[in-house]
Parts: sequence; C-alpha cells; structure tokens
Amino acid sequence: MKKFITLFKFATLASILSLAFLSSAFAAKGPESKIPKLNALAGSWQKASTLLCYPALNSTQGSSQCVDGVLQIGNLSFPPILMNGNTGAMHVDGKIPKLEETRWYAYQALREGHAGDLRIETAVRMMYEKRGLLFHIDLKNVASARKIFHVEINLAAYTSEHKSWGWQMPRDADSVSFSAKSIDGGRSLLLENAGAGLSNCFSFETTPDNLSVNKHSGAATWTVTLQPHGSRVINYVLIIGHADESVHELAAQTAAHFPSAFDAVKIDWESRWSAMFTPGNAYFSGHLPVLVTADKDLRRMYYMSILSLLSVYRTCFPVAPRAYISNSPESNCIMMYFWDTREWATTLALLDPAMMKEYLTSWLSKGIYNGYAEEFLTGSMQGVWYSANDYSIFILLNDYLDVTHDTAFLSEKINGKTVLQHMYEIATHWKSLVKPGHTLANYGDASNLLECVPTYIGEVASLNAANVWLMQRTAQVEEAMGHRKKAEHLRSMAKSLLAAVMKLHVPGKGYWYSVHDNGKRVAVRTIFDFATIGLTLTKDLSQRLRNEMLHFVDTQLLTAHWMRALSWRDPAAAESNRPDHGPIGAFCAWPAETMAVMCEFGKYGQALKFLHRCTGTTYEGPFSQSRQLIGKGYDAPVHITDFMTFGYHSQTYNGSNGGSFAETIIREFFGYQPNHLTHTLISNVQPRGFDGELLDVRDGNRTYNIISDKNGIRIVHAGRN
Repeated sequence: MKKFITLFKFATLASILSLAFLSSAFAAKGPESKIPKLNALAGSWQKASTLLCYPALNSTQGSSQCVDGVLQIGNLSFPPILMNGNTGAMHVDGKIPKLEETRWYAYQALREGHAGDLRIETAVRMMYEKRGLLFHIDLKNVASARKIFHVEINLAAYTSEHKSWGWQMPRDADSVSFSAKSIDGGRSLLLENAGAGLSNCFSFETTPDNLSVNKHSGAATWTVTLQPHGSRVINYVLIIGHADESVHELAAQTAAHFPSAFDAVKIDWESRWSAMFTPGNAYFSGHLPVLVTADKDLRRMYYMSILSLLSVYRTCFPVAPRAYISNSPESNCIMMYFWDTREWATTLALLDPAMMKEYLTSWLSKGIYNGYAEEFLTGSMQGVWYSANDYSIFILLNDYLDVTHDTAFLSEKINGKTVLQHMYEIATHWKSLVKPGHTLANYGDASNLLECVPTYIGEVASLNAANVWLMQRTAQVEEAMGHRKKAEHLRSMAKSLLAAVMKLHVPGKGYWYSVHDNGKRVAVRTIFDFATIGLTLTKDLSQRLRNEMLHFVDTQLLTAHWMRALSWRDPAAAESNRPDHGPIGAFCAWPAETMAVMCEFGKYGQALKFLHRCTGTTYEGPFSQSRQLIGKGYDAPVHITDFMTFGYHSQTYNGSNGGSFAETIIREFFGYQPNHLTHTLISNVQPRGFDGELLDVRDGNRTYNIISDKNGIRIVHAGRN
C-alpha cells in the first residue's frame, strides 16, 4: 500500500501550489473545487510502538477501532448494538504477526507488519450507511525463494443490544449465547444469538481453503504458496445486525462484489465531505466556508478540524436525523455534550442551523440542569448538572441567533417560557450559587469543574467571568427588545460581579485564585481561567493584565508542539494526572481557545505561530478528546491518548471538540463574528499576518467572502442570497 504514498505526496503538493491563486482565478469552478481531497488529509505512517492509541474507524452508523495486531477490530458499536471483544486475529505459521506501522484515513485504517518472510498489509473500512466492516489483506513474500505460508484468520463477533447507554459502553462479555455455522459451501460463517435476536455474518470474496467451526466462532485457513516477491489478496466482510434482517444475504452479496463495495466507502465519504462546503446540499441544512490560502498549516488545521466533525457525524439515531456525537469509539458514542458542542458553536450554526435549533429546543425543554448531555438513543438527559452548562448553552443560543438572524426564536415558547426568558434565567442562574455573605458563585468540588484538579473548586474566576459576559450580552438583547429596565439591572449586576472577579487575579502572575469554602485563596495555574476570562472579559482587561496572562501561558503551558492544561509548577500538578485538564496534555479545544484569546488580545502573529506548531499533531490522526504529552520537557512528543479514568477509557480517539480549530480560524483569524443586534459581521480589520480567503460565509440569508492580506481584513458580497 505504500506504493500509493508517493502519489498522495504529489497530490498534496499540487493542492498546495494551487493555493497560490486566489478565488478570482477559480471563479468558474466555484468554491467547492478548492477543498482538499480526503487522501490529502490522511495521517502519515506511524510506528505502532510509539502510539498510545490505534486508529479509529467511523461511519454514519457507528464506530470501531484497530487493536493490537495487523487485522482485528475492536470497540465496535452500531447503536443500539455493541460488540464485545474483537473480530479475530491473524496467525501465520501458528504465530501472530507483529504490528509495525499504522496509518489513519477518514475512511479507512491501514496497518503493516511481518511474519518471517511474509509482509502483511491490511486495510479496513466501515461501510458508510450499513452495519458492516470490509477487510482487505495483501500478503507478499519478501524472500528471494519460493515460500509456503499457513495463514489462519479467527472469526468472532459477539454482540449485544442496549436501548440506553451512558458514557461507559455497556459491552456484554457473553459469547456462549452465540452459535456458529458454516454456510455458502464454506464461504461464510453465520453467528446467531436466537435468544437476543442478533445475527452476524462473515463472508469471503473467494472461498477459503477451509472454514472450521466451533460452538461459538470459526477460523478460515489457507495454504499460501508464493514465488519470490509474489503476493496474494484476501478480502472478506463482516455484517452486524438483527436476526430478522438479511444479514447473511448482505454479507454474501457484499463479499461477491467486494471491490465495488470497498470503493463505495471512499466515494460516500467524499460525497458527504464535499456537501459540507456546498450551499443547498442534500445532507446538511447549511454549509461551511471554503478556506483558500497558501499557508499549508492553516489550511490543514482548518480542514482537519472539520473532518474531525464529520468523523463523529451520525444518522442512525431514532430521536434526531443528525447528531454530532462528542466522542467515539472507546466510550460515549451516543451523546452530545453541551460543553464539547459549544466549542464549535459558530461552526455548527453555519453547517447545520436546523439541527442546532432542534438541539437547543430539546435541551431547554428537558432542562439544562438535569444533565450535561443528551443521549440520542432515547433522547434522555445524561449525567448531573455540570458547572459549564450555563456558559455552554448560552454561547450556543447566542451564536445561533447571530449567524442565522432567526430573532423570532427569541419569542418562541419552550416549557412555557420564551427563549429570551430562558437566556435571562441562564445569565442570572449564578445568583443561586452564591453562598450567604459572598459575591461570587460557588461551583462546588472538583467533580463539577475540571474533575482532576483538586484545588480548582469553589469560587473560580473562569465561570464567574463568563457570568459577567452572559449578563452583558443578555442586557443588549433585552434592550433591543425594548426591556430597558431589565437591561439596566443586568448591567448593574455585571459591574458588581466583574469587580469581584478581578480581585481573584494573582498580582503580576497572569493566573487566578480560586476561593475554597473555608475562605482560603488558592492560586491555580490552569488554561481554563486564561481561556474563559480572555474570551469573555476581553474589553475589561488592561494591557498589563493581558501581557501577564500571555506570559503565563507562554512560559508555563505552551510546548513546542502542543500545550498543557495545567502548569507543572502548580502545587496540585502531581495529583492532576489527566491529559485533558491536567499537566500531561490538553483537551483539544484548549489550544484553539488559547489561539482565540491571543487574537482577541491583538496578538495574531503569536496565535498563528502557535497554530503552525500544533499542526504536526494532525499527521497522526483527527482531533480527539485530548492529546497527551510524553514527558515534562518543552519538546515533549504528542500523541492521541487512550487514558483510563474511573476504570474506563475517558479519553477517546474521536472528539467533536476538535471543531474548535475551525471555530477559531473562522471567528478570530478571519474575524467573522456576526451580531444580529448591530448587524456587523467582522470583529476588527487588523492585519492577521497571512494571505487567504474564506469563501461563501453565511450571515443570515446573505453570503460573503472574507479576504485577509497585508492590508487587513475586508469583506466582499458573494452574490448568493
């Protein structure tokens, strides 16, 4: 498969060279022709021994993941069906081949390994809109003499069905309920659990030399004779489903037409990918802007961010036609977290405003204090109320209104209250969290905040600062609706709260105190304060304070290729070992939010340099729940992590929070910050330090092109209404 790498490199080079031309040179082709092909966004080959987490696979129906080995797949789920264990290992001459390298693509996972003189290259794809896996194996004799190899593939697929899931996947360990039988003259293996009404089927493109069966699984074997440098291909499929579905028929038909089915996966991915940038497409209620720039790192980060969102896009849930799940495949897989979704709120409003409105209506109806996420199998709320719920839901509401100009939504009633009334209550909910004799809201213990930082509790600066902005923004909306007294009251409360928040700054340090229940003030060197305060109180921060905050982040959190969420100099660092919010890595939205704050502070060059430094992380794979740093040094290597918390995988391979990079590029690097009250589009026109265009940017019912060059930012009407 590496023979294709050179072709991909040339394709990538050609696409980069094409960016030297701005949109005027391509007007006849339209903006959609400028988006990179999925192959150009593939990861690079990775040594398996260096990885913390193997590549994942996704489709509109579910997700799965490579496990240790050249062939088998685990963590498979097609909601509401899950698979326990993996699909079965390959043996060559009685031994399991050593996995040496992997490569991630959006639509497939490649693996390579050796078993003596036999080189093994595999590709696995998930069928895009069906519950199936496609396995392609290329065996090559690398010896200078004729060789005979005995190849065996174990076949197992034990599934269970669960109507309701939480974060931790309810995978059953029961395999004995499944019976196995050979059918189609030894070309297929049917696994059935009659009691549970489940059926799974392996089927081969060509019949194996032998298909043996035991009670609950099977094994396909071949005696492969290869001349020097000779090769042999083995293709097969696995279809997952219910007993009343045509699982066997689909497996047999797919295997019989394997090449076309294999190609169809990539075609389907490319079709949905192109649709994300196409006005009036058949899949999304909106579309995203096309980025054209010669800055290859900026371009890759933008499109990889969006591709990360497509990786968590699902159409398999009964309660919503489309969902963008927050994580997959190790955990979660069926939920949208308020927090993770707000990290790409403007991007969501551009891409799928109809679904965004549906989500917001559902969350307000079910009560945002009754959980932290919606689970899309049943439409139920999951978890407890989370401290960031107010901030997250408010951002989503505000960005929906700003992008769509759907101001009628403010007057729509949900649970007997207008959306504007909900916004007012969200903006002032903090008052119920203030303890007697105090001014600041108290957000409780670590489990309701950063979870892993024991000192970040009580009255924290971040969310209290967010409350100031929530009230300031709600005051603007109330005033525009003619509610002047409400607006004045909100501004008065915001002013008082702002003064209390500013007293939490550690003088001269750039980080902030949290106040514990016993009154003790504890400085916490976390990115959460920097990012939240920087984005909500931008205009209220002096230049000196901005500089101190930037210095803290630059000297204690940023690394050569990524960042830490908590400084190693923090007294609680040793007790805060998670890679998303602790010192060993960062939630993937934190670098994007850090860049956003830099831009808000006018440090566009600094933000762009940091973005360039982070781009290397995308050559392993998509944006995930977090990236982990290996070691404490500034030049620490960075990897997608497979971290365990509370006995299960809390840090997953795919994460919707990766949409935050597209969010920052759209809102900050190009300045697109629409405001439905002022009818302005651009935050400021200061030069950003790069040349580029953002094409077909929607604002209400009109579209614009936003241009960045040495003179700054300017907008041009795109002519689409």
